[in-house]
Amino acid sequence: MMLHLLKRCAVFVTLLVCSTSIAQTVTGKVSDNTGPLPGASIIEKGTTNGTQTDFNGNFSLNVSNADAVLMVSYIGYTSQEIALDGRNTLSILLEADAQSLEEIVVIGYGQSQNKRTSSQAVNTISSDRIAALPIARPESALQGTAPGIVVVQNSGAPGSPLTIRLRGTATPGNSQPLFLVDGVQVPNIDFLNNSDVQSMSTLKDAAAAAIYGARAANGVVLVQTKKGRRNTDKITVSIDGYTGFQDRVNTPDLMNTAQYVDYYNQYQTRVGGTTIASSDVGNLPDTDWYDVLYDSSAPKSFINASLSGGGEKTNFFVSGSLFDQQGLIGGDSGKSGFERKTLNLNFNTEVVKNVSLNIGANLVRTTRQRLPGENDDTVSAGNPFNQLVSLLPLFPVLDDAGNPFDVSAQNGPAEVNGIAIPKINGPFNPIIPIEYSTIEDIADIKLFNIGASWNIKSDLKFNIGTSYFENLTRSKTFQEAFDFRGGSVPSGLASLGTGTNQLDESVANSRWSQFDATLTYSFAQLPDNHNLEVIVGSSYYERKFETSARQAQGLLVNNFADANFAQVGDQTNIITPFPDFRNEERLIAYFGRALYNYKEKYLFSASLRADASSKFGPGNRTGYFPSFSTGWVLSEEDWFGNAIFDLFKIRASWGVSGVDNIADDQYRATFSANSGSVINNQFIVGLNQNVLPNQDIKWEETTQANIGLDANLFNNTLGITLDYYNNTTNDILLNVGGSTAIGIPLAAQNVGEVQNSGFEALVSYRKRYENGFRWNADFNIAFNNNEVKDLGGLSSLTSGTTLVFASPISATFEGEPIAGFFGFKSTGVDTNGELIFEDLDGDGSITTDDRQIIGNPLPDFTYGFNLGANYKGFDFSTFFYGSQGNDIYDATVRNDFAFSNRPVSYLNNEVINVLGNVNESTTLGEVSSFYVKDGSFLKMRTVTLGYSLPESLIENIGFSRVRLYLTGENLLVFTDYDGADPEIGQQNLANTLDIGIDRGFYPAPKTILLGFQFQF
Repeated sequence: MMLHLLKRCAVFVTLLVCSTSIAQTVTGKVSDNTGPLPGASIIEKGTTNGTQTDFNGNFSLNVSNADAVLMVSYIGYTSQEIALDGRNTLSILLEADAQSLEEIVVIGYGQSQNKRTSSQAVNTISSDRIAALPIARPESALQGTAPGIVVVQNSGAPGSPLTIRLRGTATPGNSQPLFLVDGVQVPNIDFLNNSDVQSMSTLKDAAAAAIYGARAANGVVLVQTKKGRRNTDKITVSIDGYTGFQDRVNTPDLMNTAQYVDYYNQYQTRVGGTTIASSDVGNLPDTDWYDVLYDSSAPKSFINASLSGGGEKTNFFVSGSLFDQQGLIGGDSGKSGFERKTLNLNFNTEVVKNVSLNIGANLVRTTRQRLPGENDDTVSAGNPFNQLVSLLPLFPVLDDAGNPFDVSAQNGPAEVNGIAIPKINGPFNPIIPIEYSTIEDIADIKLFNIGASWNIKSDLKFNIGTSYFENLTRSKTFQEAFDFRGGSVPSGLASLGTGTNQLDESVANSRWSQFDATLTYSFAQLPDNHNLEVIVGSSYYERKFETSARQAQGLLVNNFADANFAQVGDQTNIITPFPDFRNEERLIAYFGRALYNYKEKYLFSASLRADASSKFGPGNRTGYFPSFSTGWVLSEEDWFGNAIFDLFKIRASWGVSGVDNIADDQYRATFSANSGSVINNQFIVGLNQNVLPNQDIKWEETTQANIGLDANLFNNTLGITLDYYNNTTNDILLNVGGSTAIGIPLAAQNVGEVQNSGFEALVSYRKRYENGFRWNADFNIAFNNNEVKDLGGLSSLTSGTTLVFASPISATFEGEPIAGFFGFKSTGVDTNGELIFEDLDGDGSITTDDRQIIGNPLPDFTYGFNLGANYKGFDFSTFFYGSQGNDIYDATVRNDFAFSNRPVSYLNNEVINVLGNVNESTTLGEVSSFYVKDGSFLKMRTVTLGYSLPESLIENIGFSRVRLYLTGENLLVFTDYDGADPEIGQQNLANTLDIGIDRGFYPAPKTILLGFQFQF
């Protein structure tokens, strides 16, 4: 199919060849009267061909002909149009007397636009912004930089993934956006080296995203990596990095030993039990379990080196990096950490006149050590974090023999220093999983792409490319054997306490192949003031996934490094815990887009894409995704007064995009081998039908409408962008659960409708003074209203299971937001310390019919603001991010058992029955509003102070840039939430129903880093 498509494209473009003209590469430098301007935009007039300058103001751009005109702009300066007149080297000086807030926005498939003439909702983040953040992964830079983009860390653990949502939650399934790196679809971008990223663009409305059709309903994130420049007189070497340490931001205010004894005695007095004598308090330990587990100086470091340059016909960029982060818990013992090594290459050469070859390669290895229960997508009893709020301060960490103290005392009340202390049924000593269990994931990631670009004519370009992405992840878990018979060991690690070790290994291999061909035509023959560019193309995509696993107990060695299956004493103990799994999917697409403007005043764009997916049956395989947008630059009209406004533009868009995010083969019957059974004394492996097929299954579609306004005021010092959107997702693909009478699972179904509507605002201010001082401020805010319109006949969707609550915490109903907290409304406390629940139906008794929505984990609005200043080599910046109105369900206070520890706020609290066993209370184990808390927060995400040495000082030693800086991350958090961290992520990336529930998790650390940037 790919070869056939390639032949068709080649024949097509050959028929269009009438004449040729000579393309060329232009290089240059953009400066002002104080020095180079990094991040300046350069675009070839009448096309979507553009680039940006690097740190030193240098740029390189392939233009269509020797007489092209370049449009140069930079925030805070007057734009210029420069005719090449055959020149291939330019030195451009921008004037600072009139500022501009214009920029280039990337819109995909090799096209870009000046934001002034764009009628789409697109935001772009430059390499300068990304490089200024001490982040482990580039997508973290999206948080708070543009309205409507919500980025939440699922865990503060090293290497933990992020949840990213553009304009709300559109589906109960996976709501992550589509990611593309240099045009290549990838599952995520966490493997990228931050210093390799040139820009990231987010396509938020359908007019921008619909050209990616099938998987663009949740938005699109486009990443462009750095390239070399042609016609440079030397190779540029860049080295940058940082090193520093991490510490915890906040510790819940739990009772110390004296406070706990006071609280414990209150309960015992009420029930007539035995109290702890106040004279014994001084003889008991006073253990702060957070201090025991957390390291106050876990290191974090990054180093990157790159080479770039080029000659008359060739340019290249090569880089390598090492990122290393040690965990706050177990990091010093090698049990928690993340390391990423990268090697990147981008190479371009003109093989023959007007034909260029592009080659890209990215090799990455990530190594992650994680703690039990810290696997980001499950609820585990082995999670040490959900035990911390329960552990008594009067427990020692180790017993007299140096072994982990048995905090559960399952055989009776424990005794410490001759003093009897309460019996707790359930919690385990968190030292056990940290000391005796090791989990390591090693991922080898490869991204290769090769493409060719043919400038057939000055206004006609053909691009073709193919790519390959692979993620091979090997996971190894080893549980050491130790003697803890009779003590409490977390489930999943139970074999440890009986002197038996266990080895688990799994391999998952995901391979993605892609082929693209596009033809771009700029209608240069149109009359003056008409600008039209059309792109048509086709894309083919294929994914294959395989996974397998093995498990064994009774190894002859008892350490992680030497543990392998050859060391299993009895080879018959090696089992397969679940069957090997394989699947594959394919998609082919045809698309086109037209961009038009008249006098850069009247704007119009339209696109259409047709996708055919192997996930659907023949009758529903193809989906069609159109979009339209229009804009009007009123400030270009003669009648529009321009005393205040330098730009005033209104725009509107409408479009449809799709989702095919379901398992394969839902429309047909498939079979897999079962685990087998013994029949007539013979072991026989049979076949199980995987799913009862649904031949009517089809695309999930999101219809999006957007209206917006862009304005620049007061000599372009102030910029304002406003957007209102209304997105409706229909035919939502859901695995509604259930099975046939003989146990065959039901296939996914198209049920339900979800609406997201909201308002976004971005305000930017730039000011520069004659003495060289300049400062900037940006503020953005986004409101989103989420409502489930239809569940296709289902009464509700539930999620959010925990270890101790009687029912799931989250439920989705028609007329309510996705994943609201569902339970009893607590109205007070009775004389026995039991919660009083609202009798919703007024029947005089409390039943499950009295449950209601008691909280919403989705924020009313999110916001962010940046401040920056530069003066004589000094630079300062700070970035804040906030979330307002989101609720948190604090499940940590129910990760407890009889006589567990409590927050200090429980002292003299009427709810004293919480001290008792879960089974003794009829209300405290129920999901109720008693545990719902305000999760609003404002975080100082980063603050940086830097200094760049003057060029006059460093140029004599061969340097073109030397910058040193000090950065703090997460130094301040403003919140009323009393847990470890108010930023609660999504428990399962594939399930948006499980969000906002604090079960006890790895909080984000605060960080202090010292960094440098060298270039020569």
